[in-house]
Order: sequence, then structure tokens, then C-alpha cells
Amino acid sequence: MTEMVFLIPLLFILGAGVLAVAYACLQGIKVQQAANLVARIQGQERVAGGFNLQTINQDNGVAANSGDKDPTLLTLDPTNQNWRTLPKSQPSQGTVYAKIKKEVHDMFDASDAPDIFVPQPKYGLVGYSDQVKVVRIWQPPEIFGYQIPPIMLSATGYGGEDSHMYGLVRWGSTAYSSLGNNGKFWSQRDSGGSHPNLQNPNHD
Repeated sequence: MTEMVFLIPLLFILGAGVLAVAYACLQGIKVQQAANLVARIQGQERVAGGFNLQTINQDNGVAANSGDKDPTLLTLDPTNQNWRTLPKSQPSQGTVYAKIKKEVHDMFDASDAPDIFVPQPKYGLVGYSDQVKVVRIWQPPEIFGYQIPPIMLSATGYGGEDSHMYGLVRWGSTAYSSLGNNGKFWSQRDSGGSHPNLQNPNHD
């Protein structure tokens, strides 16, 4: 009986540890999947042409130059969960960065939102590819009065157009603050109502 008194809690702690490791591994896979997904979005939808640099940054959602803070640069404290006090950005709807953040958060439960961070993409870091990082912090529950330290799961995806390739860039707004008004380069009309930048002589 005395042995069982010590053995049962030990087995319980061991089982909880196994479940915690399994859950962290599954979450790590999901974080990497999220990073791969948004890296593809960054590579396919990043605006690289427009009226001026300010307009291009606006369409990309990085004009304010303030995205989610990167918690990997922070020492986590489980007593006050200090990572939850880090500022997060709210990029304008319709921008590339806003879509990236939405797609990441949609992959997780709504209750996980305070622990998910998507810093602004960094352009041309590795082989002229853009870098997108996704961070998920998980705080395991307290077991018999012992608080397991928070687990930080970070993943990086790479996307973006190689600037040494001859390809067509994605054009953004034709004027600053025209975001959301269909003021795109290819949709401009001349005085006759035609699209001068989108020729279609056969009207097909």
C-alpha cells in the first residue's frame, strides 16, 4: 500500500509528461504548417509595384512598420505570462500582412489567439526570398503545485520572388490611400472608359 501511494502519483506525472510532449510536438507541426502556408501567400501576393514605395508598403500592410513583437527575443516568465503583454498590430483589411495573420489564426483555436505571434515578413533574407515567422507559446498546466515552464514553438517559412529573375511583379494601388477602392494599376480607365493597361482587343 505504501508503495502504491508513491507509485500512483509518479505514474500520473509520467503520463502527464508524455501527453504534454505529444501535444507540444503536434502544435509544433501545426506552427510549421502555418509558416509554410503564409510564406506561400507572401510569395504569391506580395505587392512589388505601385505608385511609390509608401503605396507599396500600404498594400502589403507594412506601412506602419510595426507588426507583432517577436517573443523569441523575450525571456518567458510563467508567473505573469509576460508574453501576453507584447503589442500586436492590426494591419488594414485587404493587405497581404492582414491575410497572413488571419490565415495563421484560423489554423488555431480562438482561445490560442493571445499566444500566437506573426511578426511582419522580412524581405530578401535568404537567397533573396522573404522570411515569415510564426510563434506559438503554450503554457502547460500546473501539476501537483509544480509549474512547467512555457514552451515556445517557432517556425519560419520562406517565399517571395527572386529579384534576379525576370518576372512580372504584382502591382498595387495607383495612389496612396486608395486601398480598397479598386485603384489598381491594371484597372485604370481612360476618358473613354477603356482599360489602357489591360489590353483586350478581342473583348473575350
